[in-house]
Amino acid sequence: MPGKARVAVLIGAGTTTECFSDADWERLRGRTEVVFCLDPVKRSRDEISAAMKGARVVMTGWGGCALEEDLLEPAPDLALWMHAAGSMAPFATEAVWRRNLALSTANNILAEGVAEFALAVTILALKQIIPLSNAMRQDRNRPRQRDFPVRELYDLPIGIVGYGAVGRNLHGLLRNFHDVQVLVCDPKADPAQLAQAGARAATLDEVCRTCEVIHNCVPWLPTTEKMFGAVQFQAMKDHTLFINTGRGATVDEEALATALRARPLQAYLDVTHPEPPTPQSPLYDLPNCFLTPHIAGFAGNGRRRLGRFTVDEILRFLDGQPLQGRVTRQIVEGMTGAKAKPAAGR
Repeated sequence: MPGKARVAVLIGAGTTTECFSDADWERLRGRTEVVFCLDPVKRSRDEISAAMKGARVVMTGWGGCALEEDLLEPAPDLALWMHAAGSMAPFATEAVWRRNLALSTANNILAEGVAEFALAVTILALKQIIPLSNAMRQDRNRPRQRDFPVRELYDLPIGIVGYGAVGRNLHGLLRNFHDVQVLVCDPKADPAQLAQAGARAATLDEVCRTCEVIHNCVPWLPTTEKMFGAVQFQAMKDHTLFINTGRGATVDEEALATALRARPLQAYLDVTHPEPPTPQSPLYDLPNCFLTPHIAGFAGNGRRRLGRFTVDEILRFLDGQPLQGRVTRQIVEGMTGAKAKPAAGR
């Protein structure tokens, strides 16, 4: 009988416990030979190559390294690259594309969490929960609601800029609310498919001019840097809510700060550039800017969903079942992707 398939695990040491339960590791060990090379960016090329030797599956994730030719060479029978996080782009190299590997990522699992966060922020922001709470704390009395633009998630135009996994999941959640008009700005989105799903294709200008809530779900690519700038913020209506769960670099934050000082807009930023903002950033001091530390994706116990999905996906692959997170090179190259660090010795 053939031996167990080898799985080379190239992830950060913290990821092994934050994202994987002991039970999930045991499930994987029960079916495969699991070889760890933790914190690979600190390891020698020889150490990583030893872990990769004879591997049929390579697992990457937070704390992983780029999959370069000399690291893949010891695994001529490598068949699956499984990524236990979101974007695979930082880890992809030409050496990966030269091999006919199956590619899978937990990106959609993360996207579900980001979309749920974005929906929660939308509801809380429309209700003006944070400003009302601050007013009650300051005045020790009931604030006058007419002084705050309190709204419901009903009969409103909502803009989604970027219709990748997060944008699609968010749209799915918004379909549960009455008379919400969803406008989608994404050149890759098919207008006919959007219409069938109850949305409408729109330009960035139209989204900024007409929508009362604007979700930035755009990945960080050379073509998307600072796509939200002074022109876009100037076009927004008073009391527009700008919610960024995409990437901070897609926003001209100086222009955003200027707009927030001058206009009754509100910004809810789970991502900034850099992360966190520098201590001198005006974003900390603006009363209509609300910052969270990149927690839209699964945090705390929620990260275990990534590990559970990753193990399930590897076992599906070994059983010859369809992969639920399968992606193509084209999809990977459209993901956020500053290049990952190489392993030591480069």
